[in-house]
Amino acid sequence: MKYLLGIDDGGSVTKAALYKPDGTLVASRCGDHVPLHTPGPGLTERDMDALWRSNVTAIHRVLDASGISGNDIAAVSATGHGNGLYMVDDEGRPTYNAIISTDERAELLVEDWRKDSHFATDILPRTAQSLWPGQPPALLSWLQRHRPEVIERSCWALLASGFVRMRLTGQATNNISDASGTSLFNVSQREYDADVMNFYGIGELAHLMPPVVESDQQAGTVTPRAAAETGLAAGTPVAGGVFDIASSALASGLVEMNRLAIVTGTWSINEFVSSAPVVDPDLFMTSIYPPPNAWLITEGSPTSAGVFEWFINSVLNPAMELSGHELPSRQELYKLINKIVFSTHTEHSDAPSFLPFVFGNSAYPTVRGVFSRIQASTGLADILRSIYEGIIFSHMDHIARLERIQPLSEEAVFTGGIANSPQWTQMFCDATQRPLHVVQVNEAGTLGTVMAAAAMIGEYSNVLEAAREMAPGHRELIPNPTKAGLFADHYDAWRETLNKETSHD
Repeated sequence: MKYLLGIDDGGSVTKAALYKPDGTLVASRCGDHVPLHTPGPGLTERDMDALWRSNVTAIHRVLDASGISGNDIAAVSATGHGNGLYMVDDEGRPTYNAIISTDERAELLVEDWRKDSHFATDILPRTAQSLWPGQPPALLSWLQRHRPEVIERSCWALLASGFVRMRLTGQATNNISDASGTSLFNVSQREYDADVMNFYGIGELAHLMPPVVESDQQAGTVTPRAAAETGLAAGTPVAGGVFDIASSALASGLVEMNRLAIVTGTWSINEFVSSAPVVDPDLFMTSIYPPPNAWLITEGSPTSAGVFEWFINSVLNPAMELSGHELPSRQELYKLINKIVFSTHTEHSDAPSFLPFVFGNSAYPTVRGVFSRIQASTGLADILRSIYEGIIFSHMDHIARLERIQPLSEEAVFTGGIANSPQWTQMFCDATQRPLHVVQVNEAGTLGTVMAAAAMIGEYSNVLEAAREMAPGHRELIPNPTKAGLFADHYDAWRETLNKETSHD
């Protein structure tokens, strides 16, 4: 039997997973943690060499865990966080740190572009998405102005998955799914748009844009050098792959039009599939979906489970280190936090509110993370619960934006980090008062992208068929109607806090 290898470089961890062609998971492993560097306010970067080593480690670990040889891998496909910027030379060597999509260094540039009347009349109808500082046009423009030597020594401006593909194949590529989410692409014409690049003042950087391949198109083969590093076989075909938000949607079996999908990862992703692109100034993004004649309509921001990780890394862990006690493992800490949140009396009407905008939010560009309604009786359990709720309420705000565009299914498919916590997932269900079909998948990103690989090698006729056949089952959660009033009150308080913050503009 030949196997499929999926790789997922998200905003916080690298994962590798092996699948049978029918979608059965054989083994999955993570690479070593690559720390997020914040060399200045609003800057979020990672060491690209360390990131590649994490990929190599993850691949070795999954091969070792499964007992499968690299010779038994029929195809490889990578996904990763969208946007950000990975600048490399002609051999794929970094010319700068990886800039992550939560980066805000180019915020002033984006503000000026948004104010320009030509953005709404000429640019938005082509890109069909909002613009935010962590996207390639903003980051390229910032580098052009402040670090021109980086531009000078670079050959390619890649995305996360493109960087991994280039290190595997030696060839620079961008898959059409990823490219369509960069605000550089004409989503109707399915190509880079010179007029758009000229609007951003980076038209002369068009040579940095890598060739675009379809998700199920071969983007190259594993080179002998990459084979020696990873344990894969030289010549193994590598698929174009899929944008991570599309990958999670595919893994959820999202093929029907107007069905809501919720992904709780580093970003809050809320999306549905449309038969036509949607252009709306209040919409976060329209991108190209791998199945034919389909577009993914998305509302999102970096306000989901990644914010919970921020609180752990920036607040809880330093507090525990002060005590001199050894830090618990991540899994032990998650269980402890759940126990605190759900075994104490935190369901009261005057609970604090939390706006999870520590990494920003394109819909509210001037608002940052806020705790409100704190009082003398507020304790750690209340703070933790407000983080859980604040993340849910940010998803609800995005879903409300989607439903202004298109009525959506009553139930929703649900994946991501929060799905690993049954209690937090039930809280999500109760707060939204929507039935949730929680997809039984450990690694949605890797599964969705190997669907493209399966189609590439002919296991299925196209990605749509692969999604229908390879998607796993789900468990259904039903909302508790007795909780509706409590969460409605808390959501109203959350909205009140948000309205006060936006009124300061």
